[in-house]
Amino acid sequence: MAAKEKRSVLAVSDGIGTEKMDLLATERPLTITVNGHFCAVLLASPNHLDELALGYAFNEGLISKADDLCSLTFLDDDTRAEIVTKNLGEGAGPGAELPGDCCLTPGKICALMGDFFRASALFRETGAVHAAALAGEEIVLFREDVARHNAIDKLAGRLLLTGGQAGPLSLLLSGRITGQVVKKACRMGIGLVISPGAASTLAVDLAAEAGLTLVGFAREKRFNVYCHSWRVQLDK
Repeated sequence: MAAKEKRSVLAVSDGIGTEKMDLLATERPLTITVNGHFCAVLLASPNHLDELALGYAFNEGLISKADDLCSLTFLDDDTRAEIVTKNLGEGAGPGAELPGDCCLTPGKICALMGDFFRASALFRETGAVHAAALAGEEIVLFREDVARHNAIDKLAGRLLLTGGQAGPLSLLLSGRITGQVVKKACRMGIGLVISPGAASTLAVDLAAEAGLTLVGFAREKRFNVYCHSWRVQLDK
């Protein structure tokens, strides 16, 4: 199913209405079960669903590594994902140790965010999705979804499917930085999170405790660093 659909709308400007076709982001429910047990119903964009289901299970601590996965089956017109795993995880505790070598200069942070915004094609068309990406010196993986947490889970799922590691990569995202975002980043072993939005108090507290660097309000040539600023290599 396509991630966008054309729908008829009444566009009103200066009190005058005009019928026209508009692009809307597609949103569908995805029910996830692990070893026969219900886990969640996610409202999501209907693309990269294998990444979403596995990434959600990993970030929730239900799968620890790719070798634990036995099968992933989609049923009911791809609205239900059944995961079978050898070893059921014990919950979303910390993942890999956060790396110390994911350091970026201010210029690189701003350049990456510029590339990030330019990559958001579905957002430009619909205005109704969030995005998340993994980046080193450049963006290496980019995903969009109607929910920002889903976009992050898709990144985690892709790493699980390919055997990749977040390693020294940073996480770029389009929405505000919440405590849940920080938990997912830590679970994935990411040491640097960058967003054009603000961070919540819980996000900063969790990041400070975990050793995670948070960068918010990253727009054009400015940003705020909330904690562990040593990963931002200032000129002076």
